[in-house]
Amino acid sequence: MSKNDRDFNFSDASLLSYGEVLAATMPNDVTNFNVFDNTINDQYPVKITDAIAEVKNIRTDQVVIDEMTEHTQAVNNALAACNSYYKTVSFFVRKAFKGNTAVQNQFGLNDIAKVRMNVPKMIIFMNDIAGVVAKHQKQLVEAGCNEGLLSTGQKLGEDLKNCNVNQQRFIKERGLITQERVEKLNALYALIRPVSEIANIIFADNPAKLAVYQMPKPKSSTNSHDDLVVS
Repeated sequence: MSKNDRDFNFSDASLLSYGEVLAATMPNDVTNFNVFDNTINDQYPVKITDAIAEVKNIRTDQVVIDEMTEHTQAVNNALAACNSYYKTVSFFVRKAFKGNTAVQNQFGLNDIAKVRMNVPKMIIFMNDIAGVVAKHQKQLVEAGCNEGLLSTGQKLGEDLKNCNVNQQRFIKERGLITQERVEKLNALYALIRPVSEIANIIFADNPAKLAVYQMPKPKSSTNSHDDLVVS
């Protein structure tokens, strides 16, 4: 079984909602449960409440996905900024060094097509270009290139590197966040499942009360009474 496998077959939201209903309802019925199973006492609803709080303290899958999207967008923006910078510089490289293929290639005109959409390669490329630009800055400025623009190349490369590091770090963190959340959800499920199972016995002749304690229906439910508890 994967570390991220849930022990229940319904939504996380359904589990949390059901747990909250139990925590609010059980204090009125805890004596009935205790007579049947003396491990379920007046502290049991408190344990359920605490388990719910532990789940809610961890970012949901949707929040994590949104944060991942934010990191991806930051990388894409930084990569676009590097490409925009190079597009301008390469225009003045061709102008300043027209016909000089050797110098043009020092600026990566023969390499840019292979790196423009590859983040790790572009990071290295931008670092290399910064040195070449510094070496030939005078000629580029004389050709009409803005001197202030030329000096931004190294920072753009650093920004791309930082965004990429943040994204890669979050990718690793994301797995740990999901694993921890699933562990907390399964711990909550382990607390509330016995309550539902016992309720099916002690409230078998009380349909209204039994309905309160029935587990949420599994995603593949056939609405059978027997499939209300996941085995």
